[in-house]
Amino acid sequence: MATAEEPTAGRLGPRLWLVPSAVVAVVMAVLAAMYLGGTVNSSDNLHRFPVAIVNADKGATTATGRRVDTGAQITEGLRKNVDSQKFDLRVLSLAEARKEMGEAKLYGAIVLPSDLSAKLGALTAGSVSGGTVDRPDVTVYTNQLANSSSGAIVNAFATQALTSANQTVGKQLVAQATAAAAGVKAGDAKVSGTARLVLSEPMDVRVMPFQRIPDGTGNGLSAFYYALLLVLAGFTGSLIVSNLVDVELGFLPSEMGPIYRLQDHSGRSRLATLALKWALMSGIAVVISTAYLGIADWLGMPLDHPWQLWLFGVLVICAVSVVVQTILALFGGLGMVINFFLFIVLSIPSSGGTAPLEATPPVFRILGAFEPMRQVYLGTRSILYFGARWDAGLGRAVIACVVALAAGLAVGVLGTLFYDRKGFRRHYAPLAVAEA
Repeated sequence: MATAEEPTAGRLGPRLWLVPSAVVAVVMAVLAAMYLGGTVNSSDNLHRFPVAIVNADKGATTATGRRVDTGAQITEGLRKNVDSQKFDLRVLSLAEARKEMGEAKLYGAIVLPSDLSAKLGALTAGSVSGGTVDRPDVTVYTNQLANSSSGAIVNAFATQALTSANQTVGKQLVAQATAAAAGVKAGDAKVSGTARLVLSEPMDVRVMPFQRIPDGTGNGLSAFYYALLLVLAGFTGSLIVSNLVDVELGFLPSEMGPIYRLQDHSGRSRLATLALKWALMSGIAVVISTAYLGIADWLGMPLDHPWQLWLFGVLVICAVSVVVQTILALFGGLGMVINFFLFIVLSIPSSGGTAPLEATPPVFRILGAFEPMRQVYLGTRSILYFGARWDAGLGRAVIACVVALAAGLAVGVLGTLFYDRKGFRRHYAPLAVAEA
């Protein structure tokens, strides 16, 4: 006959320590791979990183009547030599480049000035005659509000590209100046060493932000952290609400210090319980979004569109909480692990908030197409930095939230209704009864 100790001994077997150890180890290993994999070796993972070249050069006519368009030459050289798999180099007008940077579709732009050819011609002539001529300025604009770390990539790209262009154009100008000096009577003119040095790098390159990063934005990171707060409100809030509601309805025991008790079973169906949790989180979403907005204003964050940010916060928290609650209702304890992967492990590294997705491994770009944190970040960034423009990511974020909200509601209702009709009630039964 079995003794009273035998069941207890069985529960203390290998399964008790092996399953939790394996689950935690796998989850943390995936977490480390995702978080570290998305931040190291960004230069090796570049793929279609969007930058623009703006050729505003009007060209010039030399003293011999020859037409020169150095801007077109530089533009064509960049198009041929830039790796199209790493960089999406777009040839745009200045107005088009400003529009796309204003919609966070470009991380930077190289602007060749309208007087580029004219100044280079004057620089060549001045090196022979001895006159003083300013070098033309090539401007590199960075769009760090689109992503805080994109500026370093744009700067590195522009430095490499324009150094090569400077050297190519410089050799041509030195050759032209030497030929021009040779045509002048001996002793009248020559190309000095200083002039050769100037001509070897004839263009000044200046890097500046497309938009000044406002104070109170954390150098362009406030949108990412605000988006993270919204997702965490829906995710963490749903876990807390689910547990507390289940305790009050008698589905789970409560433990406060040494006190352990189980409420009388409420008898509520799965669908009715899920609907109650949804309703609670909807009300909480309004409170949390209001609190976030007030705290952001108190801390000095620029809030040019507070109502849009408040409404978007309510929508995000509701959408996330509906999906989280639905997964918990359908998968039980396993649902917490699924939600953790969906909203934390896979979502945050693929958001593009700390590193551009175009500078991350392919798996992050795939996840970014549907993972919630990416969509929320785009909407928050649009509201905080880009005038709440629909085309700057807000439209995509709102549509994604509405789709997630509708899908979560539909799947939750159908799934719990199916469980209820099949008689899968939420109540405790002894092991022998459950097996029977």
